[in-house]
Amino acid sequence: MKNRCFFPLLFFSLFCCLTCKSPPPPPEETPVSTLYFDHIEAESISRIVLYYRLWTENPLPLPLNLKIGGWKAVVDGHEYDLNNVSLACDTVSAGEARIEVPAGGGAEKMLRLDLNLGASPAASGNSGDYRAELRVDLVYQYDQRRPLAGTAAALAVFPRIREPEFTITAIAIMQAELINTRFRVSLRIDNPNVFPVDLSSFGYELYGAGRFWADGREEDVLHIPALGSAETRLFLMMNFINMKRSLLDEVIALRQVRYRFTGEAEVGTGVSWLPRFHMGFDHTGNSAVYK
Repeated sequence: MKNRCFFPLLFFSLFCCLTCKSPPPPPEETPVSTLYFDHIEAESISRIVLYYRLWTENPLPLPLNLKIGGWKAVVDGHEYDLNNVSLACDTVSAGEARIEVPAGGGAEKMLRLDLNLGASPAASGNSGDYRAELRVDLVYQYDQRRPLAGTAAALAVFPRIREPEFTITAIAIMQAELINTRFRVSLRIDNPNVFPVDLSSFGYELYGAGRFWADGREEDVLHIPALGSAETRLFLMMNFINMKRSLLDEVIALRQVRYRFTGEAEVGTGVSWLPRFHMGFDHTGNSAVYK
């Protein structure tokens, strides 16, 4: 009788032990960082500065030390040479950046990415926008605990700005005199951008057949549509007072002239982070000369 009672009790005790066993503890939470593109600044069409916000959430009741261990910048699929890009956290270089995140809280830091687009293969791309991705490798450290690794990435998309292109289409001799000769120069300006630009002013020098002919400055020149072109005329005076008469005869006799057109211009873009920029130009070509 005792044996009949013992086995059911033993089985019931084992069943209770198995069914009442504590579940495994939940996995410990880990910190999370998120990278956001914030804004853009520019010194020129090739010197660009991108700003990103790095937000880190610390779920544990312990202070957290965050380090940016490495980073990579990829623009239009081309990874940047470290000589042409730099990353800073406030005023500290990325490899030395330390961010203190309070226990159970969060912290945010601004990252500055300096790009020299003129030195990148991406500068020759055909798309209307640049696509710049920043990826950062992170190291999380809690006191004496083993460091944890993490990553964060963000994409910035911003318009590609290109310089307008100048071409002389014709040179006309309007009045030929012994001292002064008046020219009318037909100039075409092509806009390779996906947005319109304004040529607000430019100064120039014109050389023909290897000789200096004239110079000048124009203001409020013209509006050039997106991916389009516009034409204008320049009226120049060529002074022969210190030149031989034979040079005037040569100019009048020309049918085609090899010209050089050089100078500087101010271009309005309408883009908020680079509303205008200055550019230099130095173009050569062949143009018809007629009377």
